[in-house]
Amino acid sequence: MRSARSSQTPRAPRASRTRIIVSRVLIVVGVLLLVAAGGIFIWSQLGYREAEDAYADLAQYAAVDDTDGSGIPSVNFDELAAINPDVVGWIYIPGTSVNYPVVQGEDNSTYLYRLFDGRSNASGTVFLDCDDEAPGLRDEQTSIYGHHMLSGGMFEPIDRTQDQAAFDAIDEVYYITREAVYRFRPLATAVVPADYVVARTPNFEDAAVFEEYLRDILSRASAQASDAEERVESTEQVLSLITCSDNIVPSPRRSVMVCTLEETLPRVDAGESISTVSGN
Repeated sequence: MRSARSSQTPRAPRASRTRIIVSRVLIVVGVLLLVAAGGIFIWSQLGYREAEDAYADLAQYAAVDDTDGSGIPSVNFDELAAINPDVVGWIYIPGTSVNYPVVQGEDNSTYLYRLFDGRSNASGTVFLDCDDEAPGLRDEQTSIYGHHMLSGGMFEPIDRTQDQAAFDAIDEVYYITREAVYRFRPLATAVVPADYVVARTPNFEDAAVFEEYLRDILSRASAQASDAEERVESTEQVLSLITCSDNIVPSPRRSVMVCTLEETLPRVDAGESISTVSGN
């Protein structure tokens, strides 16, 4: 006759039970992480779509009227200012997706995660450095920032110009204000540390210090114009387009595409001709 003790099912060792519990907890945690990652991905995609739709709507205020063959957008700043009085200009790079309004906030964090119409969004708005004199091109260096979006929007094409072929594909950059249309040519794209504050310095002590800065950019350049060395000597004003150079947050590096001012044109309404005012 079996005793009561011998008829009971043997219990698993304590170590085995612990491993089973830990395995189940890890599985649950893994599932939760996958769900969270999926939610973050969907949320980011919705944010990208919201930003793309918002800026596609704003493109109607910067229509390209090519009747004069210029291909330069005619910007309705009155309509843009009615939406956001912080608007100071419009940045346009032919052959790329860069075709955006430019704002200036009280500081450089105002528009990091805010769309042009004020809605909260990770894409933010392209903005002029808060230390620059609005609307830009009043200083030796005009610095404009935009996010590097994985969707390919905002200033992602700027980061791409680290590649020489992508750099060479951009012939001209336009910055448009209420006062004028400024035409630039890319000089060089360099990758610099996030604390490389000289890239946002509006004015330098003298022409020699300004030239020293431009030569430092060339020494760091991953791509540059074939005549970059010659142009540095005669350049008086530059436009620096700045974005993150890595797909991580926060990014420790910045891509800076420095462009030299080649020509200043009067801003006119659509249908009028554009004639040269000055050039260098």
